[in-house]
Amino acid sequence: MAKFDQTRFIQVKPAIYYGMNALDTLGTLDLTHVCIVTDAGMVKFGILKKITDVLDKYGITYDVFDDVQPDPTTDIVQKGLVNLMLKKPQALIALGGGSSIDSAKAIIYYGNAIRKMFSGSDVYQKPYFIALPTTAGTGSEVTEYAVITDPVRNTKIPLTDPQMLPDAAILDPRLIESVPAGATAATGMDVLTHAVEAYSSTNNNPFARCYAAKAAELVFKSLYDAYEDAHDLNAKASMQIASCMAGIAFNSSGLGITHSLAHAIGSQWHLPHGLANAIVLPYVVLFNGQDPYTSSVYGRLLSAMGILNISGNAPQMLMRSIEMLNREMNIPKSLQAAGIDEADYMENRGAIIGKAMNDVCTKTNPISPSIEQMLMVLDNVYYGTKNIEPEME
Repeated sequence: MAKFDQTRFIQVKPAIYYGMNALDTLGTLDLTHVCIVTDAGMVKFGILKKITDVLDKYGITYDVFDDVQPDPTTDIVQKGLVNLMLKKPQALIALGGGSSIDSAKAIIYYGNAIRKMFSGSDVYQKPYFIALPTTAGTGSEVTEYAVITDPVRNTKIPLTDPQMLPDAAILDPRLIESVPAGATAATGMDVLTHAVEAYSSTNNNPFARCYAAKAAELVFKSLYDAYEDAHDLNAKASMQIASCMAGIAFNSSGLGITHSLAHAIGSQWHLPHGLANAIVLPYVVLFNGQDPYTSSVYGRLLSAMGILNISGNAPQMLMRSIEMLNREMNIPKSLQAAGIDEADYMENRGAIIGKAMNDVCTKTNPISPSIEQMLMVLDNVYYGTKNIEPEME
């Protein structure tokens, strides 16, 4: 039941433009000069040209900063901020996946910090911020979160600030048409993980649940089609909307230990984030589902998605539905099946749990896990086993 005994807040932003030819929206925003933050791959594979063609069409001048790398570092952000301060564009366009959008967010974050240090100076003015995602997965185009890497300390730096929330998000399925099948599968399962965890989070709310349930429904209806046929733009468009809706959901509700474990696993073995989530999610559903209330929440989610709970056991049904989707897209069932050596796993098992227990996502998991419980879940994830405790505390 929704809790109305205190004032709560949900941010409804950005403006979202979606569908075929949504890129032409750029010509309606009264832009004159923009800076595009992207990576070399967007240049190499012609995605950037799709954007610059539209900008040229409408007489909008542009500069391109294409130094973004996977797991963007503080060095890249610093370089991008200097570029932004020199060029002083009217708008900042983030073109790419989570790395490009997170880089642009971090540039804005640290730019705002500089503006506060030099109050009254025009050394930095926040530009209008536009996100053009080229994957349907992160939902980063509608969240106020970003993660960058400190290469000196080898640590992730989580950033959060409402100022990092884009002013506009443009979802044009042509931007994700060329995404390989494997990446489509992994990023799509990232969307599903966002939806499931936002729906069951301890901080969930009626708005988040509506967005999360619809996002999950769209994933089960459209992801396999998008995976099977890269040119099915209707399926791709549906996945873009699902990603966006799941992002809106978790931006207000938070996530859970699937993400806590996936963050640590990805950092240790450089496993793509969506793939790590896909492998971990079924085991976390099984663990969380031991709690009677969470089990009922999963039941409501299944109903909202239109999945008939034949067995009467909602966690089992949800887990099996996720496993079936993973299997259809050739996603490994376990970390061991993904090729991670057992000796390597045992050596780093404790460190992964330490990071996961301290991850911000653990705070909003429907069950507050002990270290022993988290180890049990992680072992299940590695070996593909399904050990559960008979009772939850």
